Parts: sequence; structure tokens; C-alpha cells
Amino acid sequence: MGIQVEIIKDNEETIKLVISGKFGNVIQKEFRKAYEENKAKAYVIDLGNVENMDSSGLGMMLLMRDFVGGENSDIEIINCSDHILDILKVTCFYKLFKINQF
Repeated sequence: MGIQVEIIKDNEETIKLVISGKFGNVIQKEFRKAYEENKAKAYVIDLGNVENMDSSGLGMMLLMRDFVGGENSDIEIINCSDHILDILKVTCFYKLFKINQF
């Protein structure tokens, strides 16, 4: 369980946050530290290893979006399971984030 941070160098600097286990309040400090200490032009949140996500996980992504630029932020969510994708659909997160399965 936790977060792995990868820095991807291409034309722009991209930070990839790989989340494992439950995406909720348990990893709040670690998640926030990951994007606050690793500033970039673009961010990728990989949810491929996430078993479950609660409202805290959704809230953390919204706080991240605000921190990195709000409407001008460049955040993509990738590798969602069907369960996580359903959560993102119901909450209309596809309107706020790029989600590679939409």
C-alpha cells in the first residue's frame, strides 16, 4: 500500500503517481507530499493497483487539481479498474480530469 513517484522526462516534465491498495485517508499525507514536492507541468495518476477508493481519495485528487493549477491543470488518470471507473463516472470526474478509458 502506498505511493510510488516516477519522474518522466520528455518534452515536458511529467510526474507519475502510482497508487497501490486503498486510495483513501490512510495515504493522504503521502499523496499530498508526492505532488507538492515534485512540481511538474503534467501529472499522471496511475490507479491500476488500487483495490478501493473512498470519498477521501476523490477529495485528495480535487485538492491536487486545485494545487497544480485548477482548470489549467494537466492531470491524467490511467489504468482504472471497472469498479474505480464506475466511481469516477458517477462523480463526473471525467469533466475535471483526463481519464484514458473515456
